[in-house]
Amino acid sequence: MSERPQSGLALLSRPETVCVVRESELDRVVRLAGSADRGPSTLRRHEIGPIAGLCSELVAALRADRSVDSAIGQLERGAVEWARDGIAVDAVLDMVHRCVRVILEPGDDIRASELVDLLGSVSAAVAAAYVRYALDVTGHSDHARDNLAEQLIVGSRSRIAARDCGVVLAAEYWVLAMDIGDESRDDSTDGLDERVRARRAMTRIRLELDRACDGDALAALSAQGGTVLIPTADRPEHHVDTVAAALSRAAGRRITVTVVRAELDDIPAAAECAHELLEIVRRIGRVGGVHRFSDFALEYQLSRPGPAQEYLRTVLEPLAVHPELLETLRCHIANDLNRRKTARMLHLHTNTVDYRIRRIAALTGFDAKRCPDLWYLRSALVVAGMPIEGKAK
Repeated sequence: MSERPQSGLALLSRPETVCVVRESELDRVVRLAGSADRGPSTLRRHEIGPIAGLCSELVAALRADRSVDSAIGQLERGAVEWARDGIAVDAVLDMVHRCVRVILEPGDDIRASELVDLLGSVSAAVAAAYVRYALDVTGHSDHARDNLAEQLIVGSRSRIAARDCGVVLAAEYWVLAMDIGDESRDDSTDGLDERVRARRAMTRIRLELDRACDGDALAALSAQGGTVLIPTADRPEHHVDTVAAALSRAAGRRITVTVVRAELDDIPAAAECAHELLEIVRRIGRVGGVHRFSDFALEYQLSRPGPAQEYLRTVLEPLAVHPELLETLRCHIANDLNRRKTARMLHLHTNTVDYRIRRIAALTGFDAKRCPDLWYLRSALVVAGMPIEGKAK
């Protein structure tokens, strides 16, 4: 058989074992598939040619009872090129089916099951190629946006970097510090490694963040949490609550968020404040939800160095050798002194919770059942574990 001249089928190199389709047959397939009874194709003739050629080779291999793996592989590699050229995946799959219908002849000894398997393999190969291309493009874009977010957070703002990744910097942002819980709400018996679960949760978080914020949010995230910047324009404060709830549902994990409002140039200080606030929220045992500076202004002030902080450091010292009492106190305060909730959280009897609260009162001199004492205990929890001024964090 004479060698086929260079045409649309020359898109990819062919192994010698693959049947070469005659140019006249290819022209017929292109012409008929392009104007099939389903209506005119959205593809142009030079775009149909490579698809028609590969479909012809697939059907020829099926007729001869040969493996179609080589042709499927070439189709998948070709699909990457079509994705790069901006050809829609539905147009490619539609054309594959059109071409196969034209190529099949009434006398073909091909079982329906074989044809279904072939079309299934083709569809899977094309879809996989488009997904790989989309992930590759998105990955580069996300990397550039992540770098921009990191620059804004540390204070090295670059309008050039923003322009390079297609971002118009806003005048003001909601600055979110996020803690992503390490306990998945997904089925823990699914056999997946926790690292795989965390990676999938992070992918869902990024996709949901992009959806909930119309692609305007910038984020520097890890599996444990990070910082998110959301432009405030046309977004009231309660929008942050909506976004946080959506992210938690998407991740299947409890996400704790603290939020501070800041102008563009003040983002570094706001991010530092938001993460300090997040640490305070975590210390007093609050998990999940959105927490604002106004909710913890007093606790935040107590975290500043001074005589009050020095005194509060001594309040919980008697509990240092009783970690179970310290954990009970933290949970009890986080649960607004609801002994039943505390008991459920710690897998204890409510009487045991009452006993531990009495022990805390005996050791520290502060009774959590009394409002003035409770304030001191709560404040002491805020200060506990904070670095002492002059020492490295």
